[in-house]
Amino acid sequence: MSAIQSNLSASKYGYDMVVGTTQASINATMKTFLMKYNGQVFTRIYVFKQDVPVGQSHYVETDYEAYKTKLGFDPFQVPQGTPFTDSRLVALQANFFAFGFQTTMGLPTNFPLSALPNIIELTKGNSSVAYNLYCKEFQIVNLTPGGYSGGTWDNLNQNTGSAPWTFNFTVNMDLYNNTSAFAHLPVDVQNQVKNLCPGSMFSVQQLYLDLNTAGLESNPSVSGLDPTSDAYIYLTRIFLNTYFQNMQNLSKSETNPYGNFLLGYSIKPSVIGNTSSIIPTDLNFMVSPYLDDKGMPTDNYELYTLNWLVMTENNKMPAPVQFEWNWVDAADQSKFNGVMAINKSTFTNFLNKLLSPTLKTACWIPSCSVHVNLIKINYNWNLAAETTPQAYKVVNDGTSKVLTFKYSKQSSDSDTFVPNWGNITLNYDLQTDVYLEGSKIRTVTTATCYVHMNADGGIAEGNAAKFTSTVDYELGVNAIGEMTVTGGTPNRVDQSDDIKPDVWGTIVTAGTFTNVTDAIKSFAKNWLNNFLAGYDQNILSMLNGSGLWVYPGGETFVFKNSQFSNFQDLTANVTYAEPTTKFAAKRALKAKSVETTIL
Repeated sequence: MSAIQSNLSASKYGYDMVVGTTQASINATMKTFLMKYNGQVFTRIYVFKQDVPVGQSHYVETDYEAYKTKLGFDPFQVPQGTPFTDSRLVALQANFFAFGFQTTMGLPTNFPLSALPNIIELTKGNSSVAYNLYCKEFQIVNLTPGGYSGGTWDNLNQNTGSAPWTFNFTVNMDLYNNTSAFAHLPVDVQNQVKNLCPGSMFSVQQLYLDLNTAGLESNPSVSGLDPTSDAYIYLTRIFLNTYFQNMQNLSKSETNPYGNFLLGYSIKPSVIGNTSSIIPTDLNFMVSPYLDDKGMPTDNYELYTLNWLVMTENNKMPAPVQFEWNWVDAADQSKFNGVMAINKSTFTNFLNKLLSPTLKTACWIPSCSVHVNLIKINYNWNLAAETTPQAYKVVNDGTSKVLTFKYSKQSSDSDTFVPNWGNITLNYDLQTDVYLEGSKIRTVTTATCYVHMNADGGIAEGNAAKFTSTVDYELGVNAIGEMTVTGGTPNRVDQSDDIKPDVWGTIVTAGTFTNVTDAIKSFAKNWLNNFLAGYDQNILSMLNGSGLWVYPGGETFVFKNSQFSNFQDLTANVTYAEPTTKFAAKRALKAKSVETTIL
């Protein structure tokens, strides 16, 4: 039931890549991010305006800084319980003050972590998630004009309560549902949510942006407050019914009936500093339940995963379909946060493009000739380099073999000077196969040089040189998200024939056959042996080529335990982590700068 069963190339799936991280790890990491985040203060104040068109609210937003200058003081500094006769409240009433709120995004610091609910809950199924928004600081001020009672002033602060003020939303993360709120967001906002830059698209910062903009499917409710308390009433009136509703209404139109929800975050990644093997071109989300041994969903929500579904090379995004395996098993939840899996076909095509250029150096064109002059027969032969580009063929036979290549060239010649005659044939054959097994890429290459010579019916023939080379390249991932490839010592097996001319051939050539076959054998053995060693090194150098094996998300995750699944998907366990001291400098050079601003 684990990621070892990953089979993304199955027709029901077809995603080029999937990243799945658990609810538990997302919440732990996002809380860490928010705990360190120093957001700007976000302030809105409203005044009462009597002369407004019918049907519109009498409460309108006004410029906070200008209004504060006009008053000569800050309304948020007027304490709770201040008498209505206070000169500041008199000034506020004279300037038609109604209410306002001041908040700082981040993690509340006056409450223990145990008092903070999960930021994201994967309990809604499919692509919807429950999202809890809370703020580092939250303050509400409200002025109720006086009649005979003299009026009241309220200055309420989240930090004076027993629990943080939490806003509960439902967010539809399906970016391809035409009925979702996301489908009606402006294109530039949609692109910002998808953020297909490999270095940051899987970051918790980006996920936080996605949650805040992907499309809120429900009006927020509030937890952490007594529904009958003044704070709840004012919070509902001021923050929910005024701020959110106005924000929604302002962006509504006939073509955008949902409005544009932006709760305050914009993340702007700069130019990518490193390359990636797999370049994402499209993105969607899906929630996967944690399955029991019978494949049935359980209520172990902490092991539910939010999955990034990724396409490359502008391939069309398939519909979300539930996986038949768990990305993280219960036994492994303390070891890593999730799994990244690359479709076997996607990885094989990439590997094909990567390795095929080496094939030309393994292909040789034989040439040979024979010349009869009275009783003397001369044999000549040569091997010339192939100039035509060559390529592997993809294999889908249900085995671990994913690429194969066959090459065969032949040359022959004959000559006659009656009564003597002779002929020669020289074949060069190459077969190389690539296998994906466990944590290894295995190459098996066989190169053969076959010769046949005939002189007046005397024959010498066989594989002057035949070598098979098997090399295992061990995959790994370092702590800055780069794939490492270590090549083992090639295992080369000499299968060459001990070519000896037949009796008649020995007699009629007086040892010429032996001299020629020995020369071919010596040359071909040495050449093939050296060539295969160089070919193995060429492959290793190409696999380790500059930046080619960087995983998408390498700036966000630390990767572990890279291996191929039972269906040859390339998988790696992922853990959200801060840069270590050892790799901080190198990551700093490669990483994208991320700027977070309040809208």
